[in-house]
Amino acid sequence: MIIEAAPDYTVDIPLIWQYIGEIIGAFIGARASNMTLLKPIFECVPDDKAKLFFQVIIRYATKFSSQSCIQSFWQSSDFSLNDLIKANLIDSTFSNEFDWLFDTPEIEQSTSQTKESHSPHPDMQLVKLFKSVNDQGTIVTDSEIITYIREHMGPSEKFYIRNIVLSYLEACLINRDPQKKIQEDIAKKRMTVLNAIIEHKLEAEIQAVYAIQNFVNKLEHPPKMAQLLFDMFYDEECVSESAFFEWRQNPDQSETEGHVVVEISTIDFFTWLQHTESELGAGEEEWEN
Repeated sequence: MIIEAAPDYTVDIPLIWQYIGEIIGAFIGARASNMTLLKPIFECVPDDKAKLFFQVIIRYATKFSSQSCIQSFWQSSDFSLNDLIKANLIDSTFSNEFDWLFDTPEIEQSTSQTKESHSPHPDMQLVKLFKSVNDQGTIVTDSEIITYIREHMGPSEKFYIRNIVLSYLEACLINRDPQKKIQEDIAKKRMTVLNAIIEHKLEAEIQAVYAIQNFVNKLEHPPKMAQLLFDMFYDEECVSESAFFEWRQNPDQSETEGHVVVEISTIDFFTWLQHTESELGAGEEEWEN
């Protein structure tokens, strides 16, 4: 079994437990899946990897299905967390994170609605508004788009900034052919909307970077796309160097999916950014002297 061999590959593949967890999560999320298969799998997982492994599996299973479905699968298995993870490893934070697995299931209005409430997603009407810059005879102004956002989306929503940025990115995507390119004319013309919403607030800027990560990861990392988007968001003064470095140096542990791949694909961007900062710092020192 690949699980038994995984510890031998951790040096060469540091994220191997995450990758295996994503595969198992996708399988567990299928309607014909059997949650009881997790028990023999976890018997082969090292103690220091068990919690992260469980988190990845459940998060991915929820993405491929819905929270209520995974809740139902879990309750049908009659599992407790102790059946998969040693009791001394389960702290209150971890236990609280998965309390919902044991809650009384609520009536699910629709799978898509449940998915959307627990993960970032583009607003399809907003996508159309962003794209309208190229529609024949229909030019929607930036102010009209901002009005739509303020009337239909609220800053109190968990993924407020990410949903807006994902809608923008979806609008900039040229078709969905194998090349998956960004339509730069829409991207640059509509960046003013993002600037008006983000308003140079650091946390909002960081959420915009995570939206890029989510978007590129969903597209399976088209060559140079992350680099292009990082360059564009920085050049248009939508995301500051502080936000980019915060995303890189202090990644959100609940947002690890695709982070490393995007980080590697944007090495040139960060090298340039660090070089630019060094030059600015040297210039300021010379001026003071």
